[in-house]
Amino acid sequence: MINIIVYIILLLTIASMPSLASDNLRIGRMNIKIWPEYDDPGVLVIYDGRFRDATMFPAKARFLIPQGSVVSDACSVSPRGEHFCQLYSVRTTDGFDEITLTLPYPNFYLSFHTPALGRGKQKSFTYTIKTTYPVDTMEVDIQQPLRSERFVVSPSAEPRLIRDSTHFTYEIKDVKEGDTREFTLSYFKEDTKPSVDIKYSPPMMEGGTAPDGSPYSTQRMVRILLYGGFAAGLLIFGVIVAWFVRSKKA
Repeated sequence: MINIIVYIILLLTIASMPSLASDNLRIGRMNIKIWPEYDDPGVLVIYDGRFRDATMFPAKARFLIPQGSVVSDACSVSPRGEHFCQLYSVRTTDGFDEITLTLPYPNFYLSFHTPALGRGKQKSFTYTIKTTYPVDTMEVDIQQPLRSERFVVSPSAEPRLIRDSTHFTYEIKDVKEGDTREFTLSYFKEDTKPSVDIKYSPPMMEGGTAPDGSPYSTQRMVRILLYGGFAAGLLIFGVIVAWFVRSKKA
């Protein structure tokens, strides 16, 4: 309960502040996970990192993700490791969806799912990373789907076994604002089951296949409704507080 009250106060404080410029932001470390068919028919992608100058926060931040992706979490992470999910806006631009949110803390966590890769056994796609800020160190982690064969990734990298899964990792230094990095993946997979089976995974069809589409589209609508209701609640709360203060003065 105390955490909820603190979170509401934090949101009200941020809402009352003027928009803060983010032109001079720089990311110190950014870890990007690209995991195809991890928990649904699309690609799970996670952007996790920290802006270098903590004194500039709260501040607005922008991230570019593939068009049509479904955002699962858009959070700022406190020094204690608590994830504070934020309201965000989406704008389509230059082949990407631009996610804009206000971060109370310099640490960020953005996870989303791309549209489904299709039901064919042979999969091939290119994932493009386009930076909106300079990055000192960008770490990219690509995970091979379970039960997949003939997995090829470009640029090439040595496979590593991490927790019973095969990963291909990259470390890129001194990434400029607006730079792009492309990773092309291809593999063969007999079934359309995800690597892990969680409550958000789509029901399996006869023969061990999953229906096209992503269950996260429903999750997106639920989040929109929840965030809209929460924002309306905050507005009503602010009106009540203002009325109470004025009545006291009167």
